[in-house]
Amino acid sequence: MPANCSTPIAYLRPALDIPYCHHEKWDGSGYPNALKGEQIPLSARLFALIDVWDALRSDRPYRPAWEPEKVRDHLQSLVGTHFDPEATKIFLAVI
Repeated sequence: MPANCSTPIAYLRPALDIPYCHHEKWDGSGYPNALKGEQIPLSARLFALIDVWDALRSDRPYRPAWEPEKVRDHLQSLVGTHFDPEATKIFLAVI
């Protein structure tokens, strides 16, 4: 969770890791803090997968939604760089 973060809504504090860290990447090349591997909160690692899945499976004004297999292949191609290998394995098994 961001060290300088304060919020008057206490029950939402545990969820702050998601918006703050879901652009971090497994290999440390993400932002805002270049967290790497398990330094990235689990909730943010899981949300990153869900976010990309949802974005690619949804129609956009600039492109149609991707087919599920194409998204699966894309997520798999980013294992170990962008995504947590174990989280991706479980996510793909469940989805």
